[in-house]
Amino acid sequence: MFTTDDLQELLEFHSPNVPVLSVYLNVDPTQHSTEEYRLILRGLLKEAGDNAAPEDIARVEKYFDFEYDWQGKGVVVFSCQAEGFWRTYSLAIPVPDQVYVGPRPYIRPLSEVLDDYSRYGVVLVDREGARLFLFEQGKLQETTGTLGELPKRHKKGGWAAQKYQRWADRHARRNLKEAAELTAKFFAGGRCNRLILGGTEDNVTQFQTMLPKALQDMVVGSFAIDMTASESEVLDHSLAVIRQVEREQEKQLVEQLIAAWKRGQAVVGLSDTLAAIQEQRVWILLTLSGYRESGYRCESCHYLALQERAACPLCGGEMKRMDDIVDHAVRRAMEQGIEVETVRDNQELEKVGQIGAILRY
Repeated sequence: MFTTDDLQELLEFHSPNVPVLSVYLNVDPTQHSTEEYRLILRGLLKEAGDNAAPEDIARVEKYFDFEYDWQGKGVVVFSCQAEGFWRTYSLAIPVPDQVYVGPRPYIRPLSEVLDDYSRYGVVLVDREGARLFLFEQGKLQETTGTLGELPKRHKKGGWAAQKYQRWADRHARRNLKEAAELTAKFFAGGRCNRLILGGTEDNVTQFQTMLPKALQDMVVGSFAIDMTASESEVLDHSLAVIRQVEREQEKQLVEQLIAAWKRGQAVVGLSDTLAAIQEQRVWILLTLSGYRESGYRCESCHYLALQERAACPLCGGEMKRMDDIVDHAVRRAMEQGIEVETVRDNQELEKVGQIGAILRY
């Protein structure tokens, strides 16, 4: 499991003399075979070329040849053998294939993992009870459930059938109420801030009204599913809801950014966004997924610039070329405690320069 502590460690590591090799590999077994993924890996390492230290290339090759178990759907490796730095993360969700060589670990895709796949809960409900799940980063963390009873259906019609129906409805309501009480206990203490409900529309609607107001406000979506569904089916359905919710939130943030920009309360484009980050005026940073630009970074004070300069305008230090200045901007934002949102496939953000920031002042 990749954690915020892991991210913080990667943020702090810096190797000014020998570069860090960062490798992201999608190993989803439903898409390709292990041998096909080995070919993709060789292509990535070839792409790193002479920029990466031979020792790091060899260490990554050894890891995938003899150490990695090829489980999960994504794997991330960071290597800087000259500094004794070696980190690997196996993920239950796929990551885009990419390689990066630079003075620091390339962390943007991992920050997206923490953002998009943070902990959430799922409750499957029907008239007999509920099944509860806690997921994080595509993995089941904990599960429980409750099962009540419903009276057996009466074979006769007429008044007896009507009486049975009223009796069954009372039992079902009691079962749903017990499920709501268990849900409140299971998700108490801020264990997650997003909740997804599964079942028939009638059961989900009735169950949601029984939840405490705080849990009702956490519900972000629902899906139709049978109570006997497997854990993998529950995960797949819930992840589809999470992705839909994330895309909608991203769309709303971009709309908020553009509206604030028109009022002079936001900036767009890389140049103005870099300036706002370095002036510590940013509230929320938005960047399009996969957006990269080269630039320059001061080795002394870490000033960021798009244009080459003989010396840093702030401290006179050496300005060094960076293949991805956007990644360094994201790092700087995280170090300042700024909220960073990665946006996917949004034409409106692309039109205004693929990056922007809503300002605090």
